[in-house]
This record gives sequence, C-alpha cells and structure tokens, in this order.
Amino acid sequence: MACLTSISIHDFRNLSVSDCALSPRFNLLTGDNGAGKTSVLEAIYFLGSARSFRTPNVTDLIAQGATCATVRASVLDHSVTHTLGIERGRSHLRLRRDQADVARVSAFIEHVPVLALHPHSDELIVGAPDVRRKFLDRAAFYLYPEFFTLYSQFARVLKQRNAALRNRESTNPWDDLFIHYSALMTDKRQETVAHLRRVAPGILSCLNDRLTVDFDYAVGVKGSQDLREELLRQRAREYELGTTLSGPHRGDLVFTLAEQSAKSTASRGQIKLMTVLMILSVSQLWQELRDKSAVLLFDDMFSEFDRQHVDALLGLLSTLNQQCVFSATPLNRLDFDFDARFAVRSGQVGSMV
Repeated sequence: MACLTSISIHDFRNLSVSDCALSPRFNLLTGDNGAGKTSVLEAIYFLGSARSFRTPNVTDLIAQGATCATVRASVLDHSVTHTLGIERGRSHLRLRRDQADVARVSAFIEHVPVLALHPHSDELIVGAPDVRRKFLDRAAFYLYPEFFTLYSQFARVLKQRNAALRNRESTNPWDDLFIHYSALMTDKRQETVAHLRRVAPGILSCLNDRLTVDFDYAVGVKGSQDLREELLRQRAREYELGTTLSGPHRGDLVFTLAEQSAKSTASRGQIKLMTVLMILSVSQLWQELRDKSAVLLFDDMFSEFDRQHVDALLGLLSTLNQQCVFSATPLNRLDFDFDARFAVRSGQVGSMV
C-alpha cells in the first residue's frame, strides 16, 4: 500500500502547510467555504498527476506575489519511504524524488496515483468525449507500462498527419504508422474497458443494487469500422477541414443507465454515483493488476449524496486498503470514525484531537 505520511504546501493558491501528518486510512478536512479545503485536495492531486482538477491554467495555482507553488510529501510505499516534490513556476515545472531531479512527468506521477471526486467530476458522464478519453488513458497508464510511450507515439504521428492535411501534402508517409498505432491504442483502451466492466458490477452492488449501469468503448471509426477504409472515404473532407476525422482521438466511453443513454436520462444523483463507480473501479484495477494503491480524494462529497449513499460508500471504502482524504463543512453531520481530522482556516491546516 502506498500512502502519503506527511505533506507540505507553500504558495499553492492560499495555502501555507508544513509537515501535516496524514493517516494511511481516513482523513477529514473541515472548514468554512473558502477556507482552503479544496485547495489542499487540489495540491495532493497536483502532486500525483502534475495537473489541477480545477483549472487548466497553471498560473492560477501560484499564490499572488509568489514566483512558484510547491508541494512536498513523504510517501510510504511497500515499507520504503520516499520524498517527492513538485514546483510549478510561471514558466517551469520541477520534479524531485529523494533529492534528485526527475526529467519526465510520467516517471514522477507513477509513484502516487491519485483519483478525485469533485464538483466537476460529472463531466465524466455528461461532458465532452475528450474528458472520457483522458480518464480512460489515465486508467491505462497505470495498468500498462508501455502505454505512455504508445500514447506519445500515436500523438506524434497524428500531429504529423494533421500537419500534412493542413499543408495540402500527401498523408501517405504517415497513414501506415497512424493505422498501426491506432490499432495498438484501441486494443489497450478496449482491454482497459473490459477490465472495468469486470469489476464494476461488484462495486455497484455495494453502492446501489437497484441501478443497472453499463459502458463500452466506441472506437472512433464509423461505417465498416475499418480505419484504412474510413481514411480513404473521408480523404476529401479531411483536406477541407485540415484534420484527421477517424481514429482513437475520436473515441468515446459510452455510458448507459437501464439500457438508455446516461447522458440524457440520468439524474444528478445517479451521475454522481456513476462517477464514484468509475473512480473506484479504476482504483481496484490499479491495485489488483499492478499493486498500486491510489490516494482517493473526495471534495464536499457529504453535500452531494444522501445519507444512505454516504453510508454505503464509506462502508465500501472501509473494506479497501487505501488512503482517503475527505473535505466537509462544519454543517455536515458525520458519524463516521475518521482516523485523523484537520481544521482548515485561512489556508492553514491544523490537527484536531
């Protein structure tokens, strides 16, 4: 089991946190709205993914008047302690592991996988296909050691092919490579979805045994489902638009609820529940297939779910050997026996006895 044992956060939004000791199991952050609870979760997520779940603009993370935001943590991984640090400047990103620089983001984020449920998580079900592709690719990143390299190769070839289309040049030098890497990407995504479909029913039965949820991967190729044929058929249109119209970059994860489109029929509560289902399914796969424990972050979950579903989720999490960090306002009545409680006030975090 991998977990954060302590964390320090400085000039990350409004936070000033030094050596905050965390429990390896259930941690609760409480505070008024605007106190900085979500920012603490965001900082942990940033440490484990090098990105924010709130904004694509990295300069938003840096406190006003500061030159960079830093997050450091001690990580216990299979009885070995490591130190991790990430520094985000306005024009640089620095990654450190055990006092040594790490050159690649992919090599850094593999140490602390993180998954988060937050107010924007609904986008996984009702948002644009790009959100679901990113979720699926992140799941595959921790399942398959070769996936990051495969994804990078596919993205490079797609970029070159699109450049040829925009410049009205022949795509022949890129077509075979594009088809090759597309097939490999599709195989890995379909394999990931197959694993998710295997574990999801057991998790759903613990959360709500009355729902019938399913999902599948649409490969991003219309018609005959043969990519080469589609590229030929759409060639004129691709030159007109200057972009590749078929392939994994057009794929999607399609959700159904009681055999109907979840996007158009699911209620807000059902959407939240489906999002939790996918987060926990991915977490279970990482642990089952790669022995990687995710740090699970839940932002304001207790305001989003009714008491029955909160109890069901906490009961399920109690059976898992994973670190969880929750945020809540003082108005939330919580009867659960958290292992560590923290008060967040004006960007500072204090332990509660």
